Amino acid sequence: MCKYCLECDWQISTADGYTEKEVSEKAIEHFVETGHTVDSLRLPPPVVLEN
Repeated sequence: MCKYCLECDWQISTADGYTEKEVSEKAIEHFVETGHTVDSLRLPPPVVLEN
């Protein structure tokens, strides 16, 4: 999951090692602090290899 600001360069992602919960909390914090609109993008699911 990736969350990003529509008004500045702020962004956070689970690809950076954060959990989905942390990403959501940080996005809410950014909105509260700045009033900026935050949108999200689902990252593709991990590839599961079957033997």
